[in-house]
Amino acid sequence: MRIPVPVVVVIALLALLGFWGLRTKDMDFLTAKGTTEPLPEFMTHPPDDDPTPPPLPAQEITANNPPSTPSPAKPDLEFGDLESAPGLAEYSEHASRGAGYLIRLATDLEVQGQRERSLLAWERVIDACHPSPAERKAAGDAIARIRPTLTHWNIDPVGDIPITMQLGTSRKSSPNLKEAAKEVAEFLRRDSDHTLLVEPRITTSQVRNAPANAPIAISFSGAGKKEPNLRSLAPKGDETETYVRLLLTNTYQLVRQGVENAGGILPPQTTMDRGDPKLDFQRQITRLHWKVFADNLNRSASGAQN
Repeated sequence: MRIPVPVVVVIALLALLGFWGLRTKDMDFLTAKGTTEPLPEFMTHPPDDDPTPPPLPAQEITANNPPSTPSPAKPDLEFGDLESAPGLAEYSEHASRGAGYLIRLATDLEVQGQRERSLLAWERVIDACHPSPAERKAAGDAIARIRPTLTHWNIDPVGDIPITMQLGTSRKSSPNLKEAAKEVAEFLRRDSDHTLLVEPRITTSQVRNAPANAPIAISFSGAGKKEPNLRSLAPKGDETETYVRLLLTNTYQLVRQGVENAGGILPPQTTMDRGDPKLDFQRQITRLHWKVFADNLNRSASGAQN
């Protein structure tokens, strides 16, 4: 059947209008025909500082993060024969293991109720090792805490080690000086845990018109014939407390020197200058220090007899 020409024309116009509608539906009428919008700046110009760092070489990663190694196992504690009576030098054989080992040993012994042995291990931290300041303080605190709870190490007068505290001066020997010398001698005996018997002895040259502030020489002697170490003090005034402080301060230095000369044990640390010289004795001088000091004063006597 033949379609009339007018109908064909109408169909063609309708098709053209439909195609035009599809094109204009998505057209931006605010944009001039034939122009294109630029891309966003972040796509065409990335920032200079790229926040993503480049990957590290494999060898650098290994250097910065070495493979973890397991911590070395702590050595087993050796308590010794807990059924036998210990000596003053007990646990000295562990000095090479360091202060940390002895602190562990002392702590475990106290937990077991072995307070005497615990005290000995704490003392080895001071006289057998080179502890850090914190380790030294821990040992001093423990010694000051434990010692008052125990009986004296030496309870038999036969076991006393006698030494003499010699004081020499040209000044008149006042009652206050005599009282101070007695007080210091008693303190030293207590600090040695009654292992030493300290006898004070004052000698004066009886020089006429001797100055009231004449110096006082202090030294310690035993049965030995060696020349004693001397120190000189010059108290200002005649107060007992002044004498006590100066006698203790100089005695501490003499003990350090005597232990150092004897060898075989680390000498006490230099004075901490806490204001009270008694604290240096209680925290820095062990009972083994006292024994070495006294034995050294008496050693030359037995040597002279051989």
